[in-house]
Amino acid sequence: MKLSSVLVLAVMVAVLIGGGVVYFLGGREAQVPRAENASPPAARDALSNDRAPAQVIEPSTPERNRQLALEIERALVARDPQQRETAFNSLLPELLRAEPARVVDIVSRQQAGEARDVLRDEVTRQWITLDRDAAVEWIGSLDESQRRASATIAMRTLSANDPAQAIHVADLFGVGRDDGSLEYIVQIWATENPDAAMRWIDSQPPDDPRTTQLKARIEQVRAQKTETPQ
Repeated sequence: MKLSSVLVLAVMVAVLIGGGVVYFLGGREAQVPRAENASPPAARDALSNDRAPAQVIEPSTPERNRQLALEIERALVARDPQQRETAFNSLLPELLRAEPARVVDIVSRQQAGEARDVLRDEVTRQWITLDRDAAVEWIGSLDESQRRASATIAMRTLSANDPAQAIHVADLFGVGRDDGSLEYIVQIWATENPDAAMRWIDSQPPDDPRTTQLKARIEQVRAQKTETPQ
C-alpha cells in the first residue's frame, strides 16, 4: 500500500474515534443536572416561602378561659418556679384581658399564705397597668391587710411610668406616706423630670398638707441640682 493511502486511512480512523468521544461526552453532560436546578424540591419550596407561618392565637372562649384558670391554679399548687413564671407571664395576662372576673375568683379561692400573696401581688402588678380603674375597684374590695399590700404594689408599679397616678392610688388607699416611700417616688420624679413634677404639684390644691409635703421634697431636689456644679 502506498504511503499516501496509509496516511489517508489513519486520518479517517482518527476522525471516527474523535467523533465517538465527543458524542459520548455530550450524552454524559446532558444527563448531569445543572447546579442551579440541583436543589431538591423540598429545599426549593422552603426558599420560595420568605416568612414562616404566623403563630395561631386561640380565640377567647369560656372553655379556653376555664383552661387558663386551671393551669394558673396548678402552677400555684406545684410551687415550681419555672411553672409559675410561665403561668404569670403567659397565661395570667391573657386571662386578665379576656375574663378578669375569673382571675378575681382564683385569688378569692386561695387560702391565706404564700401562694395567695404571690398571686395577688402579680395580679395587682399586671392589672393596674392594663385597666387601672378596674384594678383599683378590685383592690378596694379586699380586706384591710390585703388591700394595703396590693395598694402598695400598685403604687410602686405605676411610679415607673406615671408617678402622678402612683400618688393618686397611694392617697386613695392611704399608703406610702407613713414609710416615706411616696416621698421617695416624688424625689426620683423630680430628679428625672423636674418640669413634669412641678407642673403636677402646681395643679394640686395649695392648701392640701399632703401637697405641701411633696412640694417641699420637689423644691429640695431642685435646690440641690442648682447648687451642684454641672
